[in-house]
This record gives sequence, C-alpha cells and structure tokens, in this order.
Amino acid sequence: MTKEVELFYDFRSPYAYFASQRLALLTDVGVAITWKPVSASALINLQAGRDPNDEVLDPLCPPKRAHFMADIFRLIEYWRIPFAVPQPTPPVCDLAMIIATRLDAEGIEHDRFRMGIFEAVWQQQKNVNDPYVVRECLEASGLAPEFVDAATTEFENLWTDNTVAAYTAGVFGVPTFRFDNDIYFGADRMELLATRL
Repeated sequence: MTKEVELFYDFRSPYAYFASQRLALLTDVGVAITWKPVSASALINLQAGRDPNDEVLDPLCPPKRAHFMADIFRLIEYWRIPFAVPQPTPPVCDLAMIIATRLDAEGIEHDRFRMGIFEAVWQQQKNVNDPYVVRECLEASGLAPEFVDAATTEFENLWTDNTVAAYTAGVFGVPTFRFDNDIYFGADRMELLATRL
C-alpha cells in the first residue's frame, strides 16, 4: 500500500533543494510525495508574529548565520549533491513559486518543472524570478510558457494563504515532511521518516 507524505517547500531554500535531490530515500520505500508550495519568508514572519507579507528580517544571530552557511557546504560534500552558489544570493524565486502554486491548485502535473527550477537555481545559477528563465523551464518540462503571464495577484495571495494554513498546522520551515499529522523538518530528517515508513 502506497503511503502519502506531504512535502512543504520553497525553491529559495537550499535545504529544500537538498531534499529534492534525496527523494529516493522515500520513494524507494513506496512513498508518494505530495508537494506543497509555501513561502519560506512568510513562515519566518509568522514565527516572529509579523504579517506574512512584511519585509523579512534575518532571524539568525551572527554565530548561527555563520554556522548555517558552513553547514550548507558540509552537507553538499557529505551528500555529494551538485551545487553552485545561486545568483543572485539569496535567490529570489517568487515568480516560480507563484506559478508552482497555480499548477498545484489546478491539478497540473509539474514534477519536471519543479526539478528544473531547483536545478536552475542551485546548479545553473539562473535567476528564476526572470520571466524569460521561467518560460524556458516551463517549455523544457512540456508546459505552456504562457503560465508566466498567469502569475497573478490571485495566485500570489493563494501562495500566502496556503503558507498561513501550513503554519497553523505546525509547519514552521522548509523542507517539512508531514505524514499522519507528524512533522519531520529538514532534509537531514529524511532517514528517520524513511525508517518509520
């Protein structure tokens, strides 16, 4: 029997990218992944009691920020994941996330688009807030490039609403895996979830 796991993600998160590269840990034990696009920035604001659309203030103190950056490169080496420092840094992925939100809402399969965006940001150093780049990713995945023009306020608001709903349900960062109402946060918790499943 296939087990279903929700995966909450944002393209701008290196850890969500790492999770996308390690999915075989779950799929090899018969898990079906349901991807849920949320805003990492809105989650940070919600944790601080701010409006989800406020400007994001860095929640990390300098020592924790330094550890965070060092940890990214340790994991890349340990997991042997292809990686290039994104341009710009930090990456801005709002356009791609709004399109992913629309595709998800309309039930349009877009696994190839999702993986193409992750690779564009974290391997190819492309700016996925550039409509031209996102059109390329859509076309390469067999989807209509016109979806770029469909990134409207309606779906931007839906992206925010979905993030607020996820936060209310216990999601506080990305990537988050949810199975049977239990939360597993981080690409480094995938082994724990795989063992359980």
